[in-house]
Amino acid sequence: MNKTNNTLMMIGLGELGGTVLELLARIPNISKIIATDLNEEYGIRKTNTALMGASYMELYPNIEFVKINLNNIEETAETIKKVNPRIIYSATTLQSWWVIDALPKEVHKQLYKKFCGIGPWIPMHLLLVYKLMQAIKKAGVNSLMINSSFPDNVNAVLDKVGLAPNVGIGNIDLIAAPWRKVVSEMLDVPMRSVKVYIFGHHYSSYNLGRTGTGLDAPYYIKIMAEDKDVTKNFDIKELAQEIPKRAKRVSGTQINWVVASSAVKIILGILNDTNELSHAPGPEGLVGGYPVRLSKEGAKVFLPEEMTRERAIQINEEAQKWDGIEKIEEDGTVIFTDEAYNAFKDLLGYECKKMKVKETEERVKELDKLYKKFARKYGVNV
Repeated sequence: MNKTNNTLMMIGLGELGGTVLELLARIPNISKIIATDLNEEYGIRKTNTALMGASYMELYPNIEFVKINLNNIEETAETIKKVNPRIIYSATTLQSWWVIDALPKEVHKQLYKKFCGIGPWIPMHLLLVYKLMQAIKKAGVNSLMINSSFPDNVNAVLDKVGLAPNVGIGNIDLIAAPWRKVVSEMLDVPMRSVKVYIFGHHYSSYNLGRTGTGLDAPYYIKIMAEDKDVTKNFDIKELAQEIPKRAKRVSGTQINWVVASSAVKIILGILNDTNELSHAPGPEGLVGGYPVRLSKEGAKVFLPEEMTRERAIQINEEAQKWDGIEKIEEDGTVIFTDEAYNAFKDLLGYECKKMKVKETEERVKELDKLYKKFARKYGVNV
């Protein structure tokens, strides 16, 4: 096998992956990008669009397109072996987050509530990443894999079967900037002088950014302003209420510019061995989100002085229940909360209290069929 180079391989050029490609195309000195997608015609067009857009800034990135089909593990492994990338960034899923948001609000609340959030949808986010990780292993490369698809739990499930991605993007990282903006305004200091250290699950990040809620789940935040710990200066739940006022963002798929920026930061931190601090979900195959240090080795959990690794893990493993996952067993089997099981049984006719990793594809087919039937009742075609 050839020595790993500095090539970045991107898998999936949809709403998120396509935006990441556009951003990376405008960053100088990235050695080479191999952009891939199942849809060859679209993938070529998207790659050319990024290349030509960058040219107007006098940037001429080395980007090539290659068709890839993650359902063909053997073929994917051959492609990965040939490219032998330093980093593989995956922006693939069988159900984008906005698919559920397309439901009427009152219906959405019945499926996306406390103890029944994104967790029951995990087969839709797990399957393609599971196949990709099998292909990476089969290829025999040392590539680091960055996963965008519900990394708070997908990475942890795959860790149990020896196939964990190195780290995820978004989620906890998406709420770091809002916290910093709110604190900077309330203390009247530059946003750059505010730092936060956060430990928490997708459930909290999702709700904090939208409604300033979500701190009913276990959560930890340390706030630094101009190198001083100012955490005790605030009632954290009251401070959270300022997020949708002072840090409100665009809604719908436009938010992908923020998500893509998180992905680019993680990619560049690892690619350029910056050793910088960030936040990310699913580092080291763990449940939930953590502060991390980024280097050529990947992403490693960073613990402030008063935080222990055991406590950090406990916070996140307890918090996953608020998103509908009771626990992940040692063989990777996902146990769902009673609330999630009952809601999906009553609304969709989908009965799944536990899911083994090898059952994922079967569960995807069942859940996809039942959800599409359910959504059509409310005039939503997905």
